[in-house]
Amino acid sequence: MDNLTAGQHERVRNLIRRSPAFIGRRVVVHEDRVQVLAPDELEIGLAPLLDAVTDAPPDQWPDLIDERLERIVSVLTGGAPELDGPTELLLDRIYVRLRPVEGSPVEWWTYAREIAPGLLVVFALDHPDLMSILNDAQVQRHGIDTLYDAGMDNLCGQLPDSYNVSDDGVYVLRGNDYTASLVLVMPWVVEATTGAPDFPYGVLVAMPNHGTLIFHIIRDAPGAQFAVGEIARLADAYYEEIPGGPALLTPAVHWWRPGAGFLEPIAHAGPQNDVIGEDTVTYYPADFTELLTELR
Repeated sequence: MDNLTAGQHERVRNLIRRSPAFIGRRVVVHEDRVQVLAPDELEIGLAPLLDAVTDAPPDQWPDLIDERLERIVSVLTGGAPELDGPTELLLDRIYVRLRPVEGSPVEWWTYAREIAPGLLVVFALDHPDLMSILNDAQVQRHGIDTLYDAGMDNLCGQLPDSYNVSDDGVYVLRGNDYTASLVLVMPWVVEATTGAPDFPYGVLVAMPNHGTLIFHIIRDAPGAQFAVGEIARLADAYYEEIPGGPALLTPAVHWWRPGAGFLEPIAHAGPQNDVIGEDTVTYYPADFTELLTELR
């Protein structure tokens, strides 16, 4: 996370608006991302641009922003030259990654499957200062199975060195832009952080932004119901983080089940109430309700 003030954040957004990288393009600069509307449809997270100027002298900011934007736009519109080379040279930089459906050029990524409502699993090629999402032609060229195996292996190397855990067994992992995507290797994450070799009832999970993964192993009904509310509260807080932080994903709490291949949304934080605290809006599917009844 950067340490810039609100005024410095606004200066970065102004520098983005006037950058020559966007000459001939129509752009909208949001609090956490830049949206290019024409002639290309692109979306650029603000985080790499903030990283470019953090700790740099203010007089260097215009050049640093322009240089970073030129590189990002070039990769997004022209592709990464590495993708035209041998597959084996890419494999240590390929990751599986979550990506919101909203704002994504889904017509380029028909290979991407939806793992939860509004969330896709895509392939990302990691660069030193940005990442590019592979399109259908690139995936076909290098082989979806080869990319998937490499992407999953590489993702396992992104587990944060430390994490927080509450007395009620709610784990909060905060790390880089791949932390939320660790939900795709959930069995490995749970065993690596908790030592639990199996968890037949599944796990409650939330991925509010790319840098955060929250989870709780389901063992009993009271603990699970409490964890739903706690995870919803945390996910909502991280989803509403300071602008310029990790790009947003979803504030919902999901139920991860072994072998299901899909994350089922079950709750999210509701409006705050000064008398009873923060409500949790639940929409438990029948299977989850039956599980809670069984675990009572």
